[in-house]
Amino acid sequence: MKLRTLFAGAATALLLTACGGGSSPKDVTESFAKALANGECEKAMEMAVDAAKESVQGSIDAGCEAYDSDIQSTECEESGETATCKCKEKRTGMDMTFNYDLKKVDGAWKVTNYAKDLDMGDGAEG
Repeated sequence: MKLRTLFAGAATALLLTACGGGSSPKDVTESFAKALANGECEKAMEMAVDAAKESVQGSIDAGCEAYDSDIQSTECEESGETATCKCKEKRTGMDMTFNYDLKKVDGAWKVTNYAKDLDMGDGAEG
């Protein structure tokens, strides 16, 4: 009986880790962005720490509404236990770029902060 409980616990932990986003900063960034877009703020909260957790809580407080989002590309740079990712999304006809900061917490990548910039294109005419 105890052995069965141990295996069940290990399988559950493995499943939760897999659902948490993935093993790379890119996987976690995209899973986090998709969770927010799908209105799954509790799922996003599991992948967040620090300022990102506060931002997700703000989304929860505002109703955590789903929205249309299509991830166009995600590029990440790792540096030891931290990473930064730039994720380009298309939302209701607008191209937007989101910058994500991540860090390893207990061996798993977590989003620590994220901010958006409107993609205004290159070169403004003056």
